[in-house]
Amino acid sequence: MENKRNDPTLTPLMRQYLDIKKKHPNEILFFRLGDFYEMFFEDARVASKALDIVLTSRQNDIPMCGIPYHASESYIARLIKAGHRVAICEQMEATPSSGTVVRRDVVRVITPGTVIEQNLLAGDDNNFLASIVLLEKEIGLAFVDVSTGDFFLSAIPRSLDLYRGEIARFAPREAILHGRGAEEDEPFAAHVRARNIPVNRINDWLYDIDYMTGTITQAYALASVKGLGITGGAEILAAGSILEYLKDTHRRAFDHLKLPQRIVSSDRMILDEATIAHLELIVNAQDGTKHRTLFALLNRARTPMGRRALERALLQPLLLTADIERRLDIVQYFFEYHGLLDDVRAALSGVMDIERVLTRIAAGRVNPRDLLAIARSARSADAVRDVLSPQPHELVAALAAGIPPLGELAARIEATIEDEPALSPEHGRVVRKGYSPELDRLYELKKDARTWVIEYQEEQKRELGIPTLRVKYNRVLGYYIEVSKGQAVKVPSEYLRKQTLVGAERYTTETLQKFEEDILSSSEKIKELEEGEIRVLTEEIVSARSALQAAASAVAEIDLFASLAASAIEHRFTRPRFNEDGITDIREGRHPVVERYYTQEVFIPNDLALNAHGSHILLLTGPNMSGKSTYIRMAAVIQLMAQIGSFVPAASADLTPVDRIFTRIGSSDNISRGESTFLVEMNETAVILNNATPRSLIIMDEVGRGTSTFDGLSIAWAVLEYILRYIKAKTLFATHYHELTKLGEKPGVANYNVLVREHLGAVEFLHKVGPGTADKSYGIHVARLAGIPREITARAAKILERLEKSGRAKGADEQDDASEQLEMFNAANHLVIRAIQAIDLDSITPLDAINELNRLKKLIT
Repeated sequence: MENKRNDPTLTPLMRQYLDIKKKHPNEILFFRLGDFYEMFFEDARVASKALDIVLTSRQNDIPMCGIPYHASESYIARLIKAGHRVAICEQMEATPSSGTVVRRDVVRVITPGTVIEQNLLAGDDNNFLASIVLLEKEIGLAFVDVSTGDFFLSAIPRSLDLYRGEIARFAPREAILHGRGAEEDEPFAAHVRARNIPVNRINDWLYDIDYMTGTITQAYALASVKGLGITGGAEILAAGSILEYLKDTHRRAFDHLKLPQRIVSSDRMILDEATIAHLELIVNAQDGTKHRTLFALLNRARTPMGRRALERALLQPLLLTADIERRLDIVQYFFEYHGLLDDVRAALSGVMDIERVLTRIAAGRVNPRDLLAIARSARSADAVRDVLSPQPHELVAALAAGIPPLGELAARIEATIEDEPALSPEHGRVVRKGYSPELDRLYELKKDARTWVIEYQEEQKRELGIPTLRVKYNRVLGYYIEVSKGQAVKVPSEYLRKQTLVGAERYTTETLQKFEEDILSSSEKIKELEEGEIRVLTEEIVSARSALQAAASAVAEIDLFASLAASAIEHRFTRPRFNEDGITDIREGRHPVVERYYTQEVFIPNDLALNAHGSHILLLTGPNMSGKSTYIRMAAVIQLMAQIGSFVPAASADLTPVDRIFTRIGSSDNISRGESTFLVEMNETAVILNNATPRSLIIMDEVGRGTSTFDGLSIAWAVLEYILRYIKAKTLFATHYHELTKLGEKPGVANYNVLVREHLGAVEFLHKVGPGTADKSYGIHVARLAGIPREITARAAKILERLEKSGRAKGADEQDDASEQLEMFNAANHLVIRAIQAIDLDSITPLDAINELNRLKKLIT
């Protein structure tokens, strides 16, 4: 760029562009030229490809492309979604104050984690920016959603497992990372990159405790950070750095940001990355969407704030019994009084996304319809308060008291803004008729203009005797009189020629010019007056931001409780009980997601009993497809639902709060990250063994199946023994290793199995769990259900019969009659051939090809 700037043939405009671009080397620079944003050089090449727009060139063959400024949001959205950063450079003056070009400057840098525009956001989901500060013994984490004002802060021990859990819970769209530059920092940075989160940095010299303390106190006009409860250096550096980054990108103060909310691990259940994924709390494992998840099942929220509150509740379950019971008390009140619940939810439906609308208004991106959204939301919030205030339940009445009165603000907005305002004063009327006499007069003038033009046109026709004369308007000439060439001789000398065309002449008159001046000045005056009214109203709304944020927070909490009550009614949930005796006693429990989305028949409920002082490990055996995984997941889901304050899918549930839920479920090769099935399995198992406590709940499914039989059995045995002897956590351990059932003889372990009914050679999975061990695996039956060719399952049955009789494998090599012969290697070849034939070479991607090759290799090894 420096070499380009020294080119003597460059215009002053291009020199200005290069000077600004030099300050923003990592962003695509949107350079304002009149009604367009232009891009040059490499920015133009990148943008034209990403946006599918034409790449042209300026003088000296400078590559360039452009977009209309009024349509910029859709183009910016596409660039942001493609992983780019965009710097918006505006004209700061109408005419040059000095030199030959107008002054320009970057007014904002748009990045994935700092967007506030609705079309750049993913629905109602939080859009978090993360600041990660890696210190020697701890990690400082700050998460800010600029669009809602949410600000969360925590310091955790320097543990990769805890760090992964925090990143999974907040799912940031962008991260700022600061470390000591040491090699041991790389796994933390690599984890963020592996999740496709853009990583940025700010100047290292800013990471000074005193400097960052000043950043925080200045942002919130505080004398000290002690009032925020922030004392540790890691939290100060994380909070300060995220505020510095926002100042740099948005170029303004962030008055709408809420005070940082510290996340205290002692009053929350901790969920790691694997548990969040395995239990499909927010997104499913099939397509990564929210469909068919626990969130989807429980989400009956009527407001965006309520939906975000539900997601936070699922990812941060409560730990303290008193906190859990408080939520359950409120949910039960709504559950019991259906009429009240209906009234509350009806009132909630009128509350729009106050947090995001307020952010846009505070940022100066004012839309008159957003102003009305504040008024209507304020009215609806008042209605919610009016419904709940008379209730005799102390906690419910306290929720209502959390909504401050907003009626006066709503009335002020409603009195000022039209019911159906234009997008802006440039597009039509915004201020209500009758609010401003001067605006009403000017609008009447504009309204009468058309009548005046028609009357003036008719007058000129009569006076000049030209029946084809027309009075017209365009944006270039303004108002003009048009007559044909043949009639031009009749035009009087006082007519002033404006333009000559092939077949016509265009003129103006002093009368028409005076009219045009009046009309244009009235339009400018209307725009000026309406913008002034909007500005005053905006200032009043921003001044009321504390009350609006309080209302939004209270509405979110009420909507969360109402949503949990509505889903409990819909799905026949019951209130759980809590004890401090280490007892888990679930009667007729159901997995709610499986029951709702995956079961065509009636879901078979099951009981579960664990006791921290007795049998705290349930060892579950049974065939695949019999329901082992569903059963153990059910236990985890019911425990988690109860600890967010939800009713649960069971006839009854008596539970002890757990500090963590750990899961080791399923297996899938992760070739794209270079991790095999077994490595993933062992990583997740290590997390459990290194972090679980006696107060944890552990769910483990088929530990050891990713390696050879004897290796897998040995590992599974050792893991279960370790949990029994040292961790002593409540554990559900599903396995196909029947040898493990010998551990059921030890105190603390109980053998259970999934019941199967056999009749006349047919096998029926009852999906019922009961005491005892499974005596068969029924693998061949499962193979038949999966569609394995009949000749293979028949051969497998013969081999199984021989193995069971002899207790050794030599029978597999013995040959039967010619009609029954089938060499196993040839059978494998047959399966491979079928699989290869099914591959669509036109659509398969390189990664899919590697995965498919890996699967085919397993078929013949």
